[in-house]
Formats: sequence, C-alpha cells, structure tokens
Amino acid sequence: MIGYILRQRYKIIQKLGAGGFGETYLAEYPQDLPVTPKYKCVIKRLTKPQTPDIDTVERFKKEAAILFTLGKEHLQIPQLYDFLDEYKEFYLIQEYIDGHDLSNEITSGKPWSEADVIQLLQDILEVLAFVHEQNVIHRDIKPLNLMRRYSDNKLVLIDFGAIKEISTSGINSQGDISTTMAIGTRGYMPNEQWEGHPQLCSDIYALGVTAIQALTGLPPQQLPKSKTLELIWRDCTQVSDGLADFLTKMVRRDFHQRYKDATEAIQALNHSGLKLALSPDTLPKPIKIGEKYGYINKTGKVVIQPQFDKAWQFYPGLALVKIGSEFSYGYVNKNGELVISPQFKFAGHFYEGLAEVWIAGKCGYIDKSGQLVISPNFDETLGFSEGLADVKINDKWGYIDKSGELVIQPQFDETGSFSEGIANVKINEKWGYIDKSGQLVIEPQFDESWDFHEGLAMVKINDKWGYINKVGQLVIPPQFEEHLLALQGIFSEGLAAVNMGYKFDYKFAYIDKSGGVAIEPMFDVALKFSEGLAAVNIGHKWGYIDKIGQLVIQPQFDSADEFSEGLAEVKVGKQDHYIDKIGKLIY
Repeated sequence: MIGYILRQRYKIIQKLGAGGFGETYLAEYPQDLPVTPKYKCVIKRLTKPQTPDIDTVERFKKEAAILFTLGKEHLQIPQLYDFLDEYKEFYLIQEYIDGHDLSNEITSGKPWSEADVIQLLQDILEVLAFVHEQNVIHRDIKPLNLMRRYSDNKLVLIDFGAIKEISTSGINSQGDISTTMAIGTRGYMPNEQWEGHPQLCSDIYALGVTAIQALTGLPPQQLPKSKTLELIWRDCTQVSDGLADFLTKMVRRDFHQRYKDATEAIQALNHSGLKLALSPDTLPKPIKIGEKYGYINKTGKVVIQPQFDKAWQFYPGLALVKIGSEFSYGYVNKNGELVISPQFKFAGHFYEGLAEVWIAGKCGYIDKSGQLVISPNFDETLGFSEGLADVKINDKWGYIDKSGELVIQPQFDETGSFSEGIANVKINEKWGYIDKSGQLVIEPQFDESWDFHEGLAMVKINDKWGYINKVGQLVIPPQFEEHLLALQGIFSEGLAAVNMGYKFDYKFAYIDKSGGVAIEPMFDVALKFSEGLAAVNIGHKWGYIDKIGQLVIQPQFDSADEFSEGLAEVKVGKQDHYIDKIGKLIY
C-alpha cells in the first residue's frame, strides 16, 4: 500500500498499525492539487464481511455518519474527512492527530500522582459525556487510543470501536447483522462487552482500568481478581478513600453497579470532593503567552491566566511577578491569587521563608504575609541559605540571621551563600572559605571559587579550574578551561561538566569525583545534571543526555534549562516551551 494513491487524492506514505479487522496508514493529500506542503491524514482500511450486501454498505454509511458528526461537533475527536467503498474494502479518511498516545506516559513501574489521575478522568469523561449523549459507545478505551495532541496538549479520543463492527459482525440467515462478536481489548473490556452486549457503562469500565493502571503502574493483566472476579487493586498503591471508591465503582464486574454513563460519572466526580489540584510536589511553571505571562501545570494546562508583565518560578509556595513599571513587584500563590500586592521597586525570591525587597534605596526582608520583618538597612542583600543571608554595608559584606542581627560582621570584599556549612569569601583579591562563626576554615588562596556541592567546590588557580574538598585539599588538580556557565560546572548527581581545553577542541565532558572522565568530551556546552538528565549543546542546538552519555532527547532546541519536577524549559526560535523527559512538548 505504501505509495498507493487512493482516488487520485490520498497518497499512502506510512503504515501506522494493523489489527484483525484492517490496517491504518498515514497519507498525504491532496495529490490532485499543486499544494505544498501536502497535508496529512489517517486512512483506515476495513475489510468487508465475506458476504456483504446492501445492509452492510448502508450500515457502513450510518456508522461513518456518526463519526462525521462526532468529529465535527467536538474538538477532541478526530474529524472524518471522507469515506469510500472500493472493491473488497471500506476506507475511512480521518484527521491526523499530531501527538503521542498515553502509552508513552502510562508506563509500567512508574505510577502517576493522584492529582494527575483525577485530571485524566476529568478530561476523558468530558469527551465521553458528549459521545454518550449521542448514544454511541466507544468500545475500545485504553492508553493507545488516548492521544496527547502537541498543539494544545489536550487529550483526543481516537479509534472508535463502533465502526469496527462493520467488519466483525456476522450475518444470520435472515440477512440481519449480529452484534455478538466482541470488539475491544482484553484487560480493558468488561464482561458484558466480551459477551457481545456492550453498554454505555462499558466505556466507564475501560476508563477506570486505564486510570488504575496509571495510578498503580501495573498493566491490567497484572491486577489480581477476587473469587467473584472483581479487580483487586487498592493494595497496589497509596490512594485516598475518595478516589479509590470512585474508581472501584467504575470497574465493578456487574455493569448495573457502575455509573451508567459518563455524565453520571463526571457528576459524581465533581461532587466527590476530589480536587483537580496540583500534587503537593508540583508547582506551576511560568510561560509567556502573547505579551503576558501566566502559569501552566505539569500537563501543560494553563492554571493561572496570562496577566503579568513578567513572572518567575515558585520558590516555594509563592512566585515573584511584575505588573506595570514602577513599584510593580509582588507575589502570587499557586492559585494565581495576589497574596502580596505589587508595591516594590525590586524584589527577590523567597528563600527559607523570607524574600529580599528594596524600599527607598535600601534592602530588607519580608515574610510570606508581606510583613517587613527585617528593616531595610542594607545596601545590597542576597537570599537566605542555611539560616544566614549575605548583606552589604558600606562596601563590605557580612551575614545576618533571620532576626536581622549581624552574626558575621561586614568585612569581606565579596561573598557567596552558605552551602554544606561553609561559604566562600573574598579577601584582598583572593577567595577562601569561612564557617558560620565567621572563622576562616580554608585560607584565601584562589583566584575564583564557587560554593560546595556534594562535598566538593570549584576553584580557579592560574586560569585553570579544579576541585577542593572541605579541608581545602585539591582532590582534582586545576586543569580545566573557563566555564562560560561556571555554576553549571558544580557536582550534581555525582558528575560535573568541564571544558577539556584545546587538546579536545574545547569540548565539554563529564567527570566523576575522582576526576576520571565519565562521559567523553563531545559537547560544545554542557549543563549540570538534574533528575537524571543534563542539557547539552551540539552544533548550536540543545538536547539532553542521560548519565551514561546517551542522547535521550535529540538536539533541536535553541536554548534549554535543567529539569525540575519532570519538566524543562526550552526555547524554539523566540517561543518558550516546556518538555517532559521523553522530549514531548508539554506547552
């Protein structure tokens, strides 16, 4: 079929899949018009019954008409462009959904959060409610038939089982079509559907199994059953009683005990007290939409509408936002509520419960209620770290505690934040390290230095960088070139990115804590590891590698940041996006 042009209009370019009832292809169209580039569509070829008659053809047309109506009236159902009856096959020409199916997200051994499962239920039940209102049963809900569309991140319900009945129905001696043959997928298909008598609530069962699979990380085949053949799954995961009760009703063996259709299920979900909130460990991510900034959640859904002139990450609980020009910095919570109104000319992020603000040319600190808890007595400040913050008075830096008391007097030319009980400080053009009492624990001797991470700190001696331990010993001698993004050369997850110099064409490699090369020099720029992945630049494009150096996301972005809570911010052209760990655009 590859290369075949159907009706001189649709050129088949790729086979997408095959089943017992037919095949699915990707095609380009229109071939009969000088249009460049060609558009894409999906062609489903369905084999006719061995004894087709007029009733079979008419039934095909009726089923196609249903798909046409569903696709035209709901944006999360593929549109039907055309239907053809040729020789021994029926053909459906449908909208191509550019995205990936949920089998890429629902994977064995990787359970979803409860909040994400609730979001999945809400999204699909809303589509199913429309389908059930048309008295249509999908018949084959499973992760493979739920597509995450890249353009808007919405879930699209594909591959309706109803049309499959054309090719699987038997014809009795009176010429009537029998519906006793099961249509669906084992594991997701309830008992009554397996026996050839599907109900609207059969779709509820299949969606419930899909949600349980996401919640437990177990495929349906691995879920045990009771003596009465009910699914036993609650002991396979930690789940609230409310969600557990809702899912249990969805997957009852007796269809009379389930929600009768999607409308009843979504009403029960909305009145159950289950909140479609972000999981506790997931905070919204800032995104620019048009000329304003808003926030999305981890699935790419806009949860705080674009309304800010600038917005930053949450640190944690509250995020810094800018509205207007003068005295325009304030803070929002994760629900998008302005909890500290825009009133500061400049402001910093919240670290350890306090944020630095500028008032009348001086710096102080506020708490999360917006109260000024440390008066603006300082020329410059940095955020709190390990209970202390850097402050500048009369051109010298010292440290204060959270009461605002000076615990280390201003005496240093420059300072770094405390990390692992030690802070780097600059005295007479050289850098050393102090403890929290202000005592020098490593004498000033380095041309530059960074704070400690995983027991080691980067230091510069005679234009080369190396690493010291917390007693000041050089454990990795200075040998590496200047890092354009020096902070990214810190150790993270056991590895550090270093510039290997002219002998390796100034490529970046990753070393372990002994100084040995763990990932060979092959990158133009390399950032630190976060959540098992690191952004690397190859040929002016950014991608991501794992900790053995394999490219898991191909270089394709114009800029890239590290992963945080499963997402990383990237840029394509001038547009900011977020991707997940398989490289899928979340927004």
